Amino acid sequence: MIIEPRFDEHNIRKIETLLLAHPIARNYFQGELYYKRGQRFDGFTLERHDGTILELTEQQSAHLFMIPDGSAAWALRVNEHGNAPPGMNIRFINAFLKDGEQNSVIAFRSEQTPGAWSDALHIGSMMLSPETPRRFCTVAFALMAITAYRLGFSHIQLYGAGHGPLQPEDADALIGYWVWPKLGFDAPAHAAEMTRHPDAAMHGLRTVQEVLARCPEWWETYGSARPMQFHLRANSPSWSILLNYIWKTLAAC
Repeated sequence: MIIEPRFDEHNIRKIETLLLAHPIARNYFQGELYYKRGQRFDGFTLERHDGTILELTEQQSAHLFMIPDGSAAWALRVNEHGNAPPGMNIRFINAFLKDGEQNSVIAFRSEQTPGAWSDALHIGSMMLSPETPRRFCTVAFALMAITAYRLGFSHIQLYGAGHGPLQPEDADALIGYWVWPKLGFDAPAHAAEMTRHPDAAMHGLRTVQEVLARCPEWWETYGSARPMQFHLRANSPSWSILLNYIWKTLAAC
């Protein structure tokens, strides 16, 4: 993917400065990772398709895979399973996990670029405990997106789980369908699901982001789980949504 200097200078660098100054980044994303046996970790290694190696620093590893300080992290190659593609699965455990969970992000080669190295990311599991600090996921994902863009990744994908009505008071409710689109993820909105709960304002809408722009209350109540993507190319709609969300939620803090 082409890195555009003007986009980096006028958009990415400004938001990166804001993020790195935020208490979440200062307290939890400095790049202090460990192996499962307790030894200090020095960063992941990703193999390119042409056989060359991408050596990530400890902080790059933490940012690219949303791994907070103090985590135990490891990598293993995995085959395709469910919504997850084959690739290098980065797994980690830390104090912010729900009991019995492991968080994971897979670096993989997308079908759109068959001759390239692992050029995309799949967030496989990101299950946080109710005690996780507010805005933790917002800061963590924004740092992931910035790092992925700088390293030439094409997109980030995931499965936005859960369904409406939104129940934020339920600590066990899955709310990915609602949270991830706020950070710039998008997916097709199917006519069949909209006809089940018709609304005249929904006519002609084709994507989740179009639904949210016109009828956010409909999506909050009737939205449901599906695969979603964040496109990392410069000036993409995904970036526009994320950058606006960061300025609104973090700049005022």
